[in-house]
Amino acid sequence: MRIFFVTNNYTPYSGGVASSITANVNALRAHGHEVFIITLNFLGKKHSDPDYVIRIPCPIRFMYKKNHMAIPWRPTHAISTLIRKYMPDIIHIHHPFLLGVSALHAAQRYTIPCIFTYHTLYEAYAHYVPLPRTCVQPLIRTAVRRFCNKIDTIIAPSTHVKHYLESQKIIKPIAVIPSPLQDCFTATYKEPQKTSKNHFELLLVTRFVPEKNIPFLFEVMKLLPNAFRLTLVGYGNDYETLYTLALSSPQLSQRIRFVHKPEQKYLLELYRTSHLFVFPSIADTQGIVLAESMSQGLPVIALNGPGQRDIIVNGINGFIVENAQEMAAKIMTLAHKPEQLKQCASGARATAQHYKTSSITKRLLALYYSIT
Repeated sequence: MRIFFVTNNYTPYSGGVASSITANVNALRAHGHEVFIITLNFLGKKHSDPDYVIRIPCPIRFMYKKNHMAIPWRPTHAISTLIRKYMPDIIHIHHPFLLGVSALHAAQRYTIPCIFTYHTLYEAYAHYVPLPRTCVQPLIRTAVRRFCNKIDTIIAPSTHVKHYLESQKIIKPIAVIPSPLQDCFTATYKEPQKTSKNHFELLLVTRFVPEKNIPFLFEVMKLLPNAFRLTLVGYGNDYETLYTLALSSPQLSQRIRFVHKPEQKYLLELYRTSHLFVFPSIADTQGIVLAESMSQGLPVIALNGPGQRDIIVNGINGFIVENAQEMAAKIMTLAHKPEQLKQCASGARATAQHYKTSSITKRLLALYYSIT
């Protein structure tokens, strides 16, 4: 097949959406399919893309809250031109705004089937729009609903998201297909080496932004004895704010460390040398980092949210909790019951097998063929 992936979010961005696109594209191309990534030109001539990445011209480029932003020039025309040149069998859209809207219009013009992956609870990101949230959230919900009801088929990364979409009066078919793990998390596995005997190591890999609810973990840490330490790995606008908040607290300053954008090898080492992965977000639709951590034998204790419910099974690969007190209690329980922790680690590894690219790609291709 010849497939267009259309996304507003690609390099220089990283994170769940970009990782999902990279993993899916690599797997599809490995199976002999021709896949092009259509995205925005954030950096002009500074991008170093493979030849299957096509950047839509963006004469206006700027930074907003330390993020690269780009305004495309006549995107519907540009995508229509690419359709006439390559004649794709299917167009897979990854955002309901900007290039997503243009790709849908172009696909309808040339009667090409369109799939949309609903990666994000978009109204949870209303704080990025410089208008009152009470005004922005209903507008976002209405715009997304209209977009979804024009698509041929929608992919939801979890069952909860599918139910949410159905509750929003979205009537198009919805398939549940999670994002796959990147190959580095499944190619090799080393038995975890817990380097510290004096400390119990907690880990979170995330973006440092408001919707990830990171200060919640500071409250959890205050409920735990000094032997418990937390490593926060990632990047984002709130890095300095969170760092200052942790440093200013006598209870936290010596027990929380930050690791900014580590190399892949070091990231894997952090997963393998930690005892538990903790997850405070209640806005993630899947949270691919949960599968990443489990692939390295790391159980997860997560605050209840939509992305957690399809992957975490209480007592098997971790626990879902409702508040800081319950999270602290579960961490303490596993810290003092090494056999139960070991069993959860084994369950986590087994769970991660369902997120291997080979399994996800088969499901994705079956969906593609069903609508072409």
